[in-house]
Amino acid sequence: MSSSEEFMKRIFDILGAILGLLLLSPLFVIFIALAMLASNRPVFSHVLYYNLRDEPFEVLEFRLVAGPAAKTNTLIEEILRHADINERLLLLNVLRGDMSLVGPRPLPYPLAAAYAANATAEKLRNVRPGLVSWAQVVEERDPLYEKTKLRRSIEADCHYLANRSLLFDLKILCLALLSKETYSEN
Repeated sequence: MSSSEEFMKRIFDILGAILGLLLLSPLFVIFIALAMLASNRPVFSHVLYYNLRDEPFEVLEFRLVAGPAAKTNTLIEEILRHADINERLLLLNVLRGDMSLVGPRPLPYPLAAAYAANATAEKLRNVRPGLVSWAQVVEERDPLYEKTKLRRSIEADCHYLANRSLLFDLKILCLALLSKETYSEN
């Protein structure tokens, strides 16, 4: 991507994150209230993820704990999982600049060497992990994907890195939204 495309992508990320957070804020408030009622422990936890340069960054997630309100927690946890609320919280990381709306998924452990072996340093420069990735779109369309998931995720992410553009980002976002709607209808 050129520097002007990088700038446009960042503006798109900021506007998309703000819009998403505004639309989802009532839902967040409801889940925060439910989680506070279910437990007297903190509602959020911080989880460490890594970008493609193995630099760590913190992600905010809802914390649910077992205890006297385990039945309530199980219900809340099921709703959170079904609604992908923790995924939506990643919009905060997009706004902070740790992530982008589209890019390779953030990694729970350092894996930069695997990407560096498959993509040039130039392709890895300025790439933020994404809320949505090409690998996710490919995964939802390929039933055999799970067997070799990590290797194929890296291959799909490297395909994204080699073809990175605003138009490709929009295509990925549209495919991800369509596949979510299709999945939830079935």
